[in-house]
Amino acid sequence: MSSDVSLRLTIVCENSVGKPLPLLGEHGFACLIDCRAGRILFDTGRGATLLPNLSVMGIDPGSIEAIVLSHGHDDHTGGLLPLLKVIGPRPVYAHPGIFAERYHQRTDARRAIGMQASLGELESAGARLRLLEEFTELGHGLWFSGPIPRKTRFETGDPALVCIDERGENIADPLEDDAALAVQTPKGLVVVLGCAHAGMVNTVEHFRRRLGTLPIHVIIGGTHLGPSSAEQFEATVHYLQQLGSTRVCACHCTGLQQTAILQNRLPKRVFFASVGSVLEV
Repeated sequence: MSSDVSLRLTIVCENSVGKPLPLLGEHGFACLIDCRAGRILFDTGRGATLLPNLSVMGIDPGSIEAIVLSHGHDDHTGGLLPLLKVIGPRPVYAHPGIFAERYHQRTDARRAIGMQASLGELESAGARLRLLEEFTELGHGLWFSGPIPRKTRFETGDPALVCIDERGENIADPLEDDAALAVQTPKGLVVVLGCAHAGMVNTVEHFRRRLGTLPIHVIIGGTHLGPSSAEQFEATVHYLQQLGSTRVCACHCTGLQQTAILQNRLPKRVFFASVGSVLEV
């Protein structure tokens, strides 16, 4: 990075491609973070696009110093094993709940969406797991949220995301492993979301409580507003309006339609972050 840039975020995996390059899209998310703490990969996509997209963008996968996982869904963790097989041992930071068995169910069909690679496979490929259950500074100015308290009334979670109880019945997945990152910059905090299953407002407020009165400069990543209720969407828009000048770079589970509505409601503050998008602070 140049001396006047303290942070560079590059979207490596996402549902869509927005640049005229031979990049690939898939339903998933991965963001490369270049900051004072080093080169960190936040999430790894579903597995089909991470390595090809890094190659097209001229990024050496071996330059990745550590990996952080936002939660255990396969569209955020599927690229981890293939990556480790290429680059070898690396620290992998996540909540210990990432290996939970979990499913997606909207009709009678129940689809497994948990992490596909086993703990043994990942460790054999070089994963040096650092399982964190609390708010942690991973490096200079780079913060891992740890568990995010659910305080808002309107961020109630996605009812299609379930676990199975001892009787074989569906129960709501608490997604206790849902985590995010915050990077301190001279302009304020940049909050990087995986899916914000704990709620985007809950996540941002968690960082504000822990890191004081720093302004929120940018929120980037999946917000899970795509499948949200109308009440949650409106309350989230109101919250963003109250934040003032905060920019939102939305993608993945935000959904194209909801992102377009956000752009209309918050002009010049909301942007779509497709594969290849780069944000510098």
